[in-house]
Amino acid sequence: MATVEAKVFPIEALREFSTRVLLHFGVPKKDASQAADVLASADLRGIDSHGVARLTSYVDLLSEGLINPTPRIKILRSTPSTATIDGDNGLGLVVGPQANEIAMDMAEKAGSGWVSIGNSNHFGIAGYYVLKALERDMIGWAMTNSTKLVTPLWGAERMLGTNPIAIAFPAKEEPPIVVDMATCAAAYGKIEMARRRGESIPEGWGINKHGLDTTNPDDIVAGGCLLPLGSDRERGGQHEAARVVATETNFSSDFDVFVRKSQPGITAYA
Repeated sequence: MATVEAKVFPIEALREFSTRVLLHFGVPKKDASQAADVLASADLRGIDSHGVARLTSYVDLLSEGLINPTPRIKILRSTPSTATIDGDNGLGLVVGPQANEIAMDMAEKAGSGWVSIGNSNHFGIAGYYVLKALERDMIGWAMTNSTKLVTPLWGAERMLGTNPIAIAFPAKEEPPIVVDMATCAAAYGKIEMARRRGESIPEGWGINKHGLDTTNPDDIVAGGCLLPLGSDRERGGQHEAARVVATETNFSSDFDVFVRKSQPGITAYA
């Protein structure tokens, strides 16, 4: 595969570029800046697939009228600690942060806050939302469903989403615990990055459209599948199969954010 030369740009230049692109498509300045911040956070954390490189997919959807640049986001129903939000088909990079703020405000008052979002779009890295919770000394949890890209264990066709999940815990004087992952052998974004760089992918990440193991990222895109969390049987995939099924059947919203007010003695939450 041909290699691609990489260039490094100052993060502020990338933020400005993203903001200007979104403004061009009618996204209000405040929302465009918010969306650019989510993209920049991915680049700063080394998740290049979800940073400014992801901007092209949003541009395509905005150009085709498949994303509403000026959504009227509204709360459909709520309790002191829960809410369901209609994103009005807006940018997930805008709807998600607003929902996250609502969840954190609920947690400040009620001890925990759960917000479920529907009618929205790709919301960037799940880790962005839990990192915001850490800034307020809270436990954060964010997750989303996705387009089917993953085959079940021993399968040969796409049936499951990558369904990312992120969790973060404050740790007082110690560094916080932050987990941000897709529930498959490797995030689809890593396939995209391998294609851009002209690199192969490790064995155990995916199969081609014929159900055969592959190390060529083009095979995954051309009708192949990602393998589930744990990979194939030789790599322990059977241990994760039940967890993936539970995720698919129990979470049907576009994405959810949850935060809990941090308290002494709390080390985990499930």
